Amino acid sequence: MAKVTIVVPIYNVEEYLPKCLDSLISQTFKDIEIWAISDGSPDNSVSIVKQYSAKDDRVKCIEKENGGYGSVLEYAIKNIHTEYFLICDPDDWLLEDAIEILYKKATGNNLDLVYGSYYFVYSNDNETQYSRGSNKEIFEPISNVVYDSEIENFWFLAPNPHAKLYKTKMAKNIKFPHEVSFTDTVLYMLFVGRAKRVMHIDQALAYYLIDREGNTMTDVKPQIADAQYAVFKTIWEQYETYDNKKDCFYYKMYMNLHYAIQEIAKIKDRKSYDEKTKMIYELVQLCLSKRKLIKNQIKNKGYLSTKKKTFYTLLLMPIFSKTFYKHYVNKAYLNAHGGQNVKK
Repeated sequence: MAKVTIVVPIYNVEEYLPKCLDSLISQTFKDIEIWAISDGSPDNSVSIVKQYSAKDDRVKCIEKENGGYGSVLEYAIKNIHTEYFLICDPDDWLLEDAIEILYKKATGNNLDLVYGSYYFVYSNDNETQYSRGSNKEIFEPISNVVYDSEIENFWFLAPNPHAKLYKTKMAKNIKFPHEVSFTDTVLYMLFVGRAKRVMHIDQALAYYLIDREGNTMTDVKPQIADAQYAVFKTIWEQYETYDNKKDCFYYKMYMNLHYAIQEIAKIKDRKSYDEKTKMIYELVQLCLSKRKLIKNQIKNKGYLSTKKKTFYTLLLMPIFSKTFYKHYVNKAYLNAHGGQNVKK
């Protein structure tokens, strides 16, 4: 029986899929099953998967109706029977010993989550850039097991799926929004909230093609703001309050919403821009209801300068918050669109 399931969500990726699958079937750790899940992909991806499946019975070709990335994760986690699972996006690939390293760390230390580093890869050249998943000022690599009350720094690592091995039972019953992007954030943030034993490996185990066309990290559309709203709302609704983690959770949510506001400002559709600003600000208001907890985190974060600590502390005050978001989004929109006037 396989010990690790590798989930490959597939939609219009025929150009990249062979390289991804080659890296998976070539893993030095052989006790794996590869769930290549087509989310109603209209291209030739399914045919490619079937070719691999015919040669290697560990590759499972699963076809489902289109429902978005979240629906793939939801289906996979509900049906996985292995103790651990990993998600590998089809335009990315793993180093050949990635699963072996992650699995040995996980089983040897009874971990809920093992978080590995990775390389950013750019499509126009062979350049790679090492990433721990966060700035060094925010997160120092940890080579030993991190326990329950000390896990809070893991909130500040990137939530993307690269080189993360999850204990399956800890992810059960997580609900995902469908037909939107960024749903790997739902999995990561809710999982960290549940986790008791985690570890970070300061070693690159995956390659992340960051700038392909259609990548949600670089492709700005009005739908991106919809996705961010749906994702953060879903996280908020499912988050279980753990006293030793809750202030860090609210702080992380608050900072994520700053990023979402910046993305909204790039939207050119005037009607969508207005509506999405309002939607995100509703979530900001929820965060502000926990301002005391967030303020404690701002005060204790050593990587924030005194100027930033003062700024974020003032921003927690309702009168400053409302004024800032209205002004900032309007100004950012002007800057993004050549100074075009925006109606109040």
